[in-house]
Amino acid sequence: MSTFHDNKLWQDAYVSALDVAEVLESVGPSDVATHIKNHSLTVLTVTADALTRRDRREMEGKLRDVGGLVAAIRSLLSVAWAQDLLSDEQFGKLDGAYENLSKSLK
Repeated sequence: MSTFHDNKLWQDAYVSALDVAEVLESVGPSDVATHIKNHSLTVLTVTADALTRRDRREMEGKLRDVGGLVAAIRSLLSVAWAQDLLSDEQFGKLDGAYENLSKSLK
């Protein structure tokens, strides 16, 4: 029996969370960075939770929640970029990863 660890959606959320942690490590103290980190971990854990649900409707509901969290992260990344907390390259990498995750949810 496979676990959520074997699911590509979870793996993408995992890699994205690691990328967020790595990029934001150098940012220093920032409320926006803290929110981005927290949201990325929530995306990871709610994705895992959704993938362990036996009831399809419960799983779909949780994955819809993940979609909302991804939109929130992308909004916060835009704010961080506008505040020069992220370079163009860092923003592009992280936003692109969450854009792809969002597409995978559909």
